[in-house]
Amino acid sequence: MAKSLFTPDIVKREIELANAYYEDVGDKALVFFAVCHNPNCRQYRARGLPYFNRFSPAYRRKVRKDLWKYRSLIARFKHFLFLTLTVDTKRFHSQYEAKRFGERKWNSLRTRIRKRCPWCVIIASREWQQNGIGIHFHALIAGTSYIPKDWVMESWRDLSESGWAVELKSLNLPADAVLNYVLKYITKSVVNESTGRIENISAVINWAVNGKAFSVSLPKSARLGFLKSNYNRGTNPCSCRWVFLGYVPYHVFEYGLTSSVDWVIEYFGLDRPPPYN
Repeated sequence: MAKSLFTPDIVKREIELANAYYEDVGDKALVFFAVCHNPNCRQYRARGLPYFNRFSPAYRRKVRKDLWKYRSLIARFKHFLFLTLTVDTKRFHSQYEAKRFGERKWNSLRTRIRKRCPWCVIIASREWQQNGIGIHFHALIAGTSYIPKDWVMESWRDLSESGWAVELKSLNLPADAVLNYVLKYITKSVVNESTGRIENISAVINWAVNGKAFSVSLPKSARLGFLKSNYNRGTNPCSCRWVFLGYVPYHVFEYGLTSSVDWVIEYFGLDRPPPYN
C-alpha cells in the first residue's frame, strides 16, 4: 500500500492494519529452550524475552536505552544544532517514493555535513505529517551551533524550494536534555490509553515503509571506540544452542514462568529436548 498511488484512504487502511498487527503480536513474550552439554552449565535452560514492536508500550523505553548509549559522546560537546527538513508532497506519488528520495538526499546532505564538521555526532529521525505523505527529517548535530541555511538548501532544493523546508535551531542544553529533545521526535505515544488503539500516523507509516526509529553517524575515531566498548556484549558464554518454542502472554513472562524449565516443558508439551536439525 505504501508503494501504490497515494490517496487519503491509504492512511485509514494502514492504521487499520497496524491495529490488527498490534492485536496479533502485542503483549506477548518469546520463549526459548536449550540443552547444554557444558558440564559447568545446567543441562536444561529456558528463557523468555519480551516481544517488542514499534507499537508496544515498552518501545519508548527500549529506544531511549538504545539512544542513551551515545550519551558519553554527546556529553563531550557544548554546542548543538537541531535541523528539520521537509519534503514537498507534490513531488511524489507514494509514501515509499517520498521516503526513498528523501533518504537519498538526506544521505547526501549528511555526507556534506560530515566533511564540513568531521568531529560531529549526528542523530536523525523521520516523522510523517498528518496528511500521510509529507515527511520531516529531524537531525541533531552535536559539535556545532551554526551551519548556513543556504548551504543546506543546496542539497535539499530538489525536494523543496520553499524557505520553510529547512529549519535550523541552536540548542543550549545539557546532554540529557538534548537527548530528551531528540527522543520526542523519534518516538511518541502510539497507543491511545483510553481506546487501546494506535492513532499516531507517523508511527504507522514508518511501520508500513519499514523505517528506522533513528540513525546515528559518528566520526571515525568515536565509531572505532564505540564498537570496541560494545564488542562481545551479549555473547553466549557456553555452547548452548537455543531453540525458539513459541509465544506466551506477556504476563507469563512478568511472573517469571518462562525461566522455569519445568513450566516450559509442561506448557509446550515437551517429552524430550527439542531437535536441533
